Amino acid sequence: MSDRAVSVTVNYALNLAVAAVVLAGVLTATAGVVVDHREGAGRSELRVVGQRLAADIETADRLANAGGETVVVTSPLPDRVAGVSYTVEVEGSTLVLDANFRDVSVEVPYRTNHTVAATTVSGGELRVVLAPDADGDGQRNLEVRQ
Repeated sequence: MSDRAVSVTVNYALNLAVAAVVLAGVLTATAGVVVDHREGAGRSELRVVGQRLAADIETADRLANAGGETVVVTSPLPDRVAGVSYTVEVEGSTLVLDANFRDVSVEVPYRTNHTVAATTVSGGELRVVLAPDADGDGQRNLEVRQ
């Protein structure tokens, strides 16, 4: 009869070991899925933020084209996307938004009549300003500022 008590204890210990191995396998398998979803969410959020900023740049351009002397368009963007900070780089007629997470980056084009000064700023509330050109030729450019 004492053999039976041992077999129940051994059976219980084996069941616990198998459950632990299965649980570890599930956690390991799903860890990559969570990271992939976070990258996708970050990319989607960056795209939306970039489109909002591009629309604000184009709005500032239209105001400047209409003869506005002082043009300031505030763009209330989030400080973080997918839980991490990001930067906005203005390159020619493209915004490059880069999250500080696993090389997540998106490019958003925009179209303006005025030149937009090349710059890099951190995410958050930004302003698009019509400012005199740095070389003093009388031209006015748009600038994205913190």
